[in-house]
Amino acid sequence: PRDVSTMVLLPLVAERVDVPIIAAGGITDGASMAAAFALGAQGVQMGTLMVSAKESPVHDNWKNAIINAAETDTVFLNRFGKPSLRALRTERTTRLEREDSFGMEELARARDLYFGGDMEAAVALTGQVCGRITSGESVQDILWSTAREFHERIAQLQ
Repeated sequence: PRDVSTMVLLPLVAERVDVPIIAAGGITDGASMAAAFALGAQGVQMGTLMVSAKESPVHDNWKNAIINAAETDTVFLNRFGKPSLRALRTERTTRLEREDSFGMEELARARDLYFGGDMEAAVALTGQVCGRITSGESVQDILWSTAREFHERIAQLQ
Protein backbone atom coordinates (compact mmCIF):
# COMPACT_ATOMS: atom_id res chain seq x y z
CA PRO A 1 0.00 0.00 0.00
CA ARG A 2 2.31 2.71 -1.26
CA ASP A 3 1.40 5.56 -3.54
CA VAL A 4 3.43 5.16 -6.73
CA SER A 5 2.57 7.42 -9.64
CA THR A 6 1.40 6.07 -12.98
CA MET A 7 4.51 7.46 -14.71
CA VAL A 8 6.69 5.24 -12.50
CA LEU A 9 4.47 2.21 -11.98
CA LEU A 10 3.28 1.65 -15.55
CA PRO A 11 6.68 1.06 -17.17
CA LEU A 12 7.71 -1.14 -14.22
CA VAL A 13 4.66 -3.34 -14.71
CA ALA A 14 5.07 -3.35 -18.51
CA GLU A 15 8.61 -4.70 -18.29
CA ARG A 16 7.65 -7.45 -15.84
CA VAL A 17 4.44 -8.94 -17.25
CA ASP A 18 3.38 -10.40 -20.56
CA VAL A 19 -0.34 -9.58 -20.48
CA PRO A 20 -2.30 -6.56 -21.74
CA ILE A 21 -2.10 -3.64 -19.31
CA ILE A 22 -4.93 -1.23 -18.57
CA ALA A 23 -3.46 1.97 -17.13
CA ALA A 24 -5.29 3.96 -14.48
CA GLY A 25 -4.41 7.05 -12.51
CA GLY A 26 -4.31 10.54 -13.95
CA ILE A 27 -5.85 9.69 -17.30
CA THR A 28 -8.50 12.13 -18.45
CA ASP A 29 -7.90 12.90 -22.12
CA GLY A 30 -6.16 11.81 -25.31
CA ALA A 31 -2.81 13.25 -24.28
CA SER A 32 -2.69 11.29 -21.03
CA MET A 33 -3.94 8.21 -22.89
CA ALA A 34 -1.11 8.59 -25.42
CA ALA A 35 1.36 8.89 -22.53
CA ALA A 36 -0.01 5.68 -20.99
CA PHE A 37 0.37 3.85 -24.32
CA ALA A 38 3.92 5.19 -24.67
CA LEU A 39 4.70 3.72 -21.25
CA GLY A 40 3.38 0.27 -22.17
CA ALA A 41 -0.40 0.25 -21.72
CA GLN A 42 -2.81 -1.25 -24.22
CA GLY A 43 -5.87 0.43 -22.71
CA VAL A 44 -6.87 3.00 -20.09
CA GLN A 45 -9.38 3.45 -17.29
CA MET A 46 -10.67 6.96 -16.61
CA GLY A 47 -12.34 6.38 -13.24
CA THR A 48 -12.69 9.87 -11.78
CA LEU A 49 -13.66 11.32 -15.15
CA MET A 50 -16.44 8.75 -15.55
CA VAL A 51 -17.73 9.42 -12.03
CA SER A 52 -18.14 13.07 -13.08
CA ALA A 53 -19.85 12.21 -16.39
CA LYS A 54 -23.44 13.31 -16.99
CA GLU A 55 -24.69 9.71 -17.12
CA SER A 56 -22.92 8.66 -13.93
CA PRO A 57 -25.51 7.57 -11.36
CA VAL A 58 -23.70 9.23 -8.44
CA HIS A 59 -25.24 12.27 -6.79
CA ASP A 60 -24.52 15.69 -8.27
CA ASN A 61 -22.81 16.72 -5.01
CA TRP A 62 -20.00 14.28 -5.75
CA LYS A 63 -19.83 15.22 -9.43
CA ASN A 64 -19.66 18.92 -8.53
CA ALA A 65 -17.02 18.26 -5.86
CA ILE A 66 -14.84 16.62 -8.53
CA ILE A 67 -15.41 19.45 -11.02
CA ASN A 68 -14.60 22.10 -8.40
CA ALA A 69 -11.59 20.30 -6.88
CA ALA A 70 -7.94 21.13 -7.39
CA GLU A 71 -5.35 18.42 -7.90
CA THR A 72 -4.35 18.90 -4.26
CA ASP A 73 -7.88 18.29 -2.91
CA THR A 74 -7.45 14.54 -2.43
CA VAL A 75 -5.90 12.44 0.32
CA PHE A 76 -4.18 9.04 0.29
CA LEU A 77 -5.87 6.91 2.94
CA ASN A 78 -5.09 3.70 4.78
CA ARG A 79 -1.45 4.04 3.83
CA PHE A 80 -0.45 1.17 6.11
CA GLY A 81 -3.55 -1.00 5.79
CA LYS A 82 -5.88 -2.44 3.22
CA PRO A 83 -7.44 -1.13 1.16
CA SER A 84 -5.25 1.90 0.55
CA LEU A 85 -7.05 4.43 -1.60
CA ARG A 86 -7.28 8.02 -2.75
CA ALA A 87 -10.34 10.13 -1.97
CA LEU A 88 -11.63 13.68 -2.04
CA ARG A 89 -10.63 15.74 0.96
CA THR A 90 -13.57 16.16 3.35
CA GLU A 91 -13.75 16.48 7.13
CA ARG A 92 -14.02 12.69 7.31
CA THR A 93 -11.08 11.96 5.02
CA THR A 94 -8.93 14.65 6.64
CA ARG A 95 -9.47 12.83 9.96
CA LEU A 96 -8.81 9.42 8.38
CA GLU A 97 -5.65 10.67 6.67
CA ARG A 98 -3.98 10.96 10.08
CA GLU A 99 -4.82 7.37 11.05
CA ASP A 100 -2.52 4.46 10.16
CA SER A 101 -5.48 2.42 8.97
CA PHE A 102 -9.25 2.19 9.20
CA GLY A 103 -11.84 -0.51 8.79
CA MET A 104 -14.55 -1.07 6.26
CA GLU A 105 -17.07 0.61 8.57
CA GLU A 106 -15.84 3.92 7.13
CA LEU A 107 -17.35 2.80 3.81
CA ALA A 108 -20.58 1.39 5.26
CA ARG A 109 -22.75 4.38 4.32
CA ALA A 110 -21.60 4.49 0.70
CA ARG A 111 -25.19 4.60 -0.58
CA ASP A 112 -25.74 7.84 1.33
CA LEU A 113 -22.73 9.29 -0.47
CA TYR A 114 -23.32 7.82 -3.93
CA PHE A 115 -27.03 8.43 -4.20
CA GLY A 116 -27.90 10.76 -1.32
CA GLY A 117 -25.08 13.25 -1.86
CA ASP A 118 -23.87 13.24 1.77
CA MET A 119 -20.16 13.87 1.20
CA GLU A 120 -19.37 13.00 4.82
CA ALA A 121 -21.26 9.69 4.85
CA ALA A 122 -18.41 7.66 3.36
CA VAL A 123 -15.17 8.03 1.41
CA ALA A 124 -15.58 9.60 -2.07
CA LEU A 125 -12.98 7.74 -4.14
CA THR A 126 -11.40 10.31 -6.44
CA GLY A 127 -8.00 10.65 -8.08
CA GLN A 128 -5.72 13.66 -8.23
CA VAL A 129 -6.83 14.05 -11.84
CA CYS A 130 -9.90 15.83 -10.44
CA GLY A 131 -7.85 19.01 -10.79
CA ARG A 132 -8.01 18.61 -14.58
CA ILE A 133 -11.76 17.98 -14.78
CA THR A 134 -13.65 21.22 -15.26
CA SER A 135 -17.11 20.11 -16.40
CA GLY A 136 -19.42 17.13 -16.46
CA GLU A 137 -19.43 15.91 -20.04
CA SER A 138 -21.46 13.10 -21.59
CA VAL A 139 -19.76 9.72 -21.89
CA GLN A 140 -20.12 9.95 -25.67
CA ASP A 141 -18.33 13.30 -25.76
CA ILE A 142 -15.60 12.03 -23.41
CA LEU A 143 -14.93 8.96 -25.55
CA TRP A 144 -14.98 10.79 -28.90
CA SER A 145 -12.78 13.67 -27.73
CA THR A 146 -10.34 11.31 -26.01
CA ALA A 147 -10.00 9.12 -29.11
CA ARG A 148 -9.60 12.15 -31.39
CA GLU A 149 -6.96 13.77 -29.20
CA PHE A 150 -5.18 10.42 -28.72
CA HIS A 151 -4.75 10.00 -32.48
CA GLU A 152 -3.71 13.65 -32.90
CA ARG A 153 -1.05 13.31 -30.19
CA ILE A 154 0.30 10.06 -31.58
CA ALA A 155 0.54 11.65 -35.06
CA GLN A 156 2.38 14.68 -33.60
CA LEU A 157 4.88 12.40 -31.87
CA GLN A 158 5.65 10.54 -35.08
